[in-house]
Parts: sequence; C-alpha cells; structure tokens
Amino acid sequence: MNGNDTGREGRTSGAALAFRSVIRSFLDAPGTRMLVPVEVLFLGFLAVAALTQTWSDAAVPAMLIGAALVPSALELAINARCPTWLYGCYFGFLLAGPFVGTQLGLYAFWTQWDKPVHAFSGALVGWATVFALGIADRRMQLALPPFLMVAGVVSSGGFAAAMWEIAEFTSDRFLGTRSQNAGLEDTVTDMICGVLGVITVAVAVGHYHRGHPAALISSLLRSQDIIPSAPPRELP
Repeated sequence: MNGNDTGREGRTSGAALAFRSVIRSFLDAPGTRMLVPVEVLFLGFLAVAALTQTWSDAAVPAMLIGAALVPSALELAINARCPTWLYGCYFGFLLAGPFVGTQLGLYAFWTQWDKPVHAFSGALVGWATVFALGIADRRMQLALPPFLMVAGVVSSGGFAAAMWEIAEFTSDRFLGTRSQNAGLEDTVTDMICGVLGVITVAVAVGHYHRGHPAALISSLLRSQDIIPSAPPRELP
C-alpha cells in the first residue's frame, strides 16, 4: 500500500511540476506583457455586457479573449519564440478589426475601414507563414528553395482571405451580423485587399532571398527555440 501511495504521489508531483513548467514558459513569452492590458480590456467589455445583460455585445469580447491567447499557446506547442513585433501586430489586428470595427461600431461610420484591416490581415498571415516555414526548414533541414517559400506565403494568404469571407457569410447568415452589406463587391474587394497584403510579404521574402536585407523577414526565419526548464533535482 505504501508503495502504491508513493507511486501516486510521485505521478501527482510530476504532473504538478510539468504544469508549473508550462505556466512558467507561458509567462516568459515575450508577448505576455502585451497580453495583460489587451485581456483586461476585453474582460472589461465582457463584464459590462454581462451586467447590462446585453448578450449580443458579449460575443465579440468573449471570442477575442480566447483569440488573444493563441500566439502564446502556439509558442508552447511548437517550442519556438515568436518575435515580439509579431505579437504586437496580432494584438493590433484584434483591436483594429473585430474590436474597434465591430464592437465599437467604426464600420458603421466608415464602411471602408475593413479594407485596410483586410490588407493588414493578409500581411499578418504572410508573416505567420514565413515564421512556420522557417521553423520547418531549420528543424527538418528541408532547404526550401525561395520560390517555394514565396508560393507558400501567397497560397496561405489567399486561402485565409477566402476563409475570412466564408466566416463573414456564415456570421451574417446565422448570427444576424452585417459583415457583407455591400454584397458581392464587398466580398471581392475584401479578398483583393487581403491578397495584396500577403503579396507584399511575398515580395519582401523574395528580395530577402536575393541578398537584400529585411530585418522583419530575418527575425521570422531565425526564430529561437524555447529552452526547456531544467528538470527538478530529486530529493534524496
């Protein structure tokens, strides 16, 4: 019995140490300091919606609370450090698009606000693709040719632009939102803006591989792996 209890205690202690290690790695992420004020802002709007029982206003902050955790969660999943500037761009996108545009109603005052947001989202997808390809290239020693990296960036951006419009259509259809008031023209121009954003990144990647300096692209391709915490010493 004592042996079984000791074994269970050891497993419990190991699980607790692993959990603490994950939390420590999450807190050490470069974007965590940016995450705190963003999450506080979203939680504040969610609390106001709950107190006033305006549940339709709670949907966007609730989704953004989870969306803001995505970069840090991905870092832990792929064991790589995301550049701090990319964190800032991602949080800026969450604020500029879903929050300011939808939650604060900027789209109602300036219907074209979504065009720069779509272009910026395309660039964001392009940067994230370069980041992922850089990790895969380094760890698997793929030695991807430049044209393949450029093609990967463009195709991922086009796919993301199409999925965005599908999400807007689904939201309008089933949740009663008004994301596509202008119909087909709005859909097509949004996709064009998204593709233009990702093409800008693809051009930068092409120039980088031709020997031209590009600090942003270099920081994505040369991301650092997360150094695992040292295992705790066993007690005698």
